[in-house]
Amino acid sequence: MKIGIMQPHKKYKFLQELVFEGFWPINKLSSQTNTILLLIMYFAWGVLLFLLYDIPVSFITAGTLGALGLYIWTIGIFRYADALRDVEIERINKVNQKFLTEYLEDLFHPSSIIFGVFIYCGVLTYLFTPLFPHSPTFLAQLQSEMNVTSLPPLLMLFIFLLIFDLSYRLGLSLYLIFTQLRRNVRLSRYLKTPMLSSYFSPVDIRNLEGTDRFNFLSISGGFMLIPLGLLDPILLYLLLLYLFLTLFLSSIVLFHLRFLYLRAIPEGILKLLKSAKFAQIGTITTKKRPHLTPTLFIFNGRNFFIATSNKSKKVKNLRSINKISIFIDSQEQKDYTKNVGLLTIGRTRIYGHDIRTGIIYFIVLGFRMIRTYFLFHRKYPHYINEYWRGSRELPRAWRIFPILSRTIIEIIPEQFYLAKASRTNLVML
Repeated sequence: MKIGIMQPHKKYKFLQELVFEGFWPINKLSSQTNTILLLIMYFAWGVLLFLLYDIPVSFITAGTLGALGLYIWTIGIFRYADALRDVEIERINKVNQKFLTEYLEDLFHPSSIIFGVFIYCGVLTYLFTPLFPHSPTFLAQLQSEMNVTSLPPLLMLFIFLLIFDLSYRLGLSLYLIFTQLRRNVRLSRYLKTPMLSSYFSPVDIRNLEGTDRFNFLSISGGFMLIPLGLLDPILLYLLLLYLFLTLFLSSIVLFHLRFLYLRAIPEGILKLLKSAKFAQIGTITTKKRPHLTPTLFIFNGRNFFIATSNKSKKVKNLRSINKISIFIDSQEQKDYTKNVGLLTIGRTRIYGHDIRTGIIYFIVLGFRMIRTYFLFHRKYPHYINEYWRGSRELPRAWRIFPILSRTIIEIIPEQFYLAKASRTNLVML
């Protein structure tokens, strides 16, 4: 995912990755491989403890699921980090370079461990200190169930390491969210400045949103910790509170980026998309030949939508090669120097190419499909009404029968090019 630029010779890494680099042969493996090895180690360790000591099955089961949640969480965070740091270094303007470098410096700062340390200390304090007078601690309850006076050192080490790893992930996700919020505030300030706003493409913001989803999905690994929380009601309440808080804040980050995406589109382009009635759609045939057709379209502030027959050439082409271009211009007839055009290149999502797939898409995305229909009706009321009246005279494949004969194609922009008649070159947004 290409979203910007980093410093050429600096390696941005989390503290855990830097620690792994200090041990052989771990430093020879990728972060994802090290995570798998960590999961295997916890699983093997748990089985060994179960065989050596009379440990309740509920504890081992909860610990195993906790290790699995740790794995999901770590993979999500590393995928998020890789999407940011695996970028090209050249080909970027100075404003974007400064913005993304500041973001990466904040993101991979050593202070990212602070939240995790606080959580770890809080959990250990709770485990060893009674919350109420004469109430047993979590570890005391475990000793009682195992019928021992003290827990084996190997088991204690397992508990400490698992809690530390989980606390580190909990704190890291929280730190990432606050860093994302800070980044969004900085980006919002840039978009308010006319001189700076022209440097930020909506596609760049969409790519940032795509990387942020990895962190959002990684938090879902926290639900695998619920069995651990069931061993203690207070820990369960705190875990659920944390999951609610982080998912809520992460959702705010994603929705704010969607708002910034719309703000990053120049006002002139928004007026063009609102006023223009026709577009030219370009696809590629199975024989690698261009195919161009005129069509009606709508723009919902994020993606383009067109409606067509599910037997159309466009659908056939896109099922083979999922690349599309859409060109929209103002078509000024009196003064060509005022003509403005927008070329968008992207990928598509076809909402069903036959009855079976159409029904599946309607079950999953029915609300979006209905909303798209009403957006078409609002923009082209006369055309839609006349089409309905004369649909019986048309071939069956071209009648307005949603799912049965018609489908929706969603165009997801990946590049924007603005063309003005008074200019000789295209300007990439």
